[in-house]
Amino acid sequence: MTQDDKHLETILNAALKSGASASLRAEGEVRMLGHLHVRSLESGAVIRLEGLKLRDVLPPAGTPVTLTLVHGEEVITIRTHLLEPILAEHEPKAPPVVQAAWPTEPLQVHPRRAVRVATPDLPPLEATITWHGQRHQAKLLNLTDMGMGLGLTETLAFGYRDPMEVTTELPGHGTLTVQGDVRHAEALEDDDLPTRVGLVLVDLPVETRETLQRFIQARRMDRSTEMRGR
Repeated sequence: MTQDDKHLETILNAALKSGASASLRAEGEVRMLGHLHVRSLESGAVIRLEGLKLRDVLPPAGTPVTLTLVHGEEVITIRTHLLEPILAEHEPKAPPVVQAAWPTEPLQVHPRRAVRVATPDLPPLEATITWHGQRHQAKLLNLTDMGMGLGLTETLAFGYRDPMEVTTELPGHGTLTVQGDVRHAEALEDDDLPTRVGLVLVDLPVETRETLQRFIQARRMDRSTEMRGR
């Protein structure tokens, strides 16, 4: 096993143990299959992913895909291709388990801060969350096309995988309303926003994702211009 193989296996095992969020995108496609997690591994052979929904359309075996993992403060991208999925014979309504070939190309690791767009250099956005049928005001602190981080003045006990709706105004791009699942929450002492919550976006329509990506790119350009002016 090469050093690259060992590094890949270490990262994938860490993603498996932590329940890291994963997504798949077929080459040349805009639509992404999200809300996935690593289910199991066969070193050197197969990566298995779960979390597919029945309405999701899985590309056929052999399709080249990019697997993206959000693990801690890192975003990992891996190029591979799909294998035949595992079907649940005794549960016809259960979604299949996705199988991807063990990658042969080097993975890419990016610091998560590199894809954040609401930073100390740019003000957070006002947002309204709907959680357990109740609305609460929040600040949108960071945003990617896969998830978001919010801060609240209220003390709320968010649970892992709690569903939530978030609505905010994207300057120059209109109203954004998305669905997300809670992935982490924490309480901070002596902070203006003591409740922090991180979401993974789910069921994001293509049009909404494209709007989100255009806004992210515009914010990156704004930040780049501001940094050059200093």
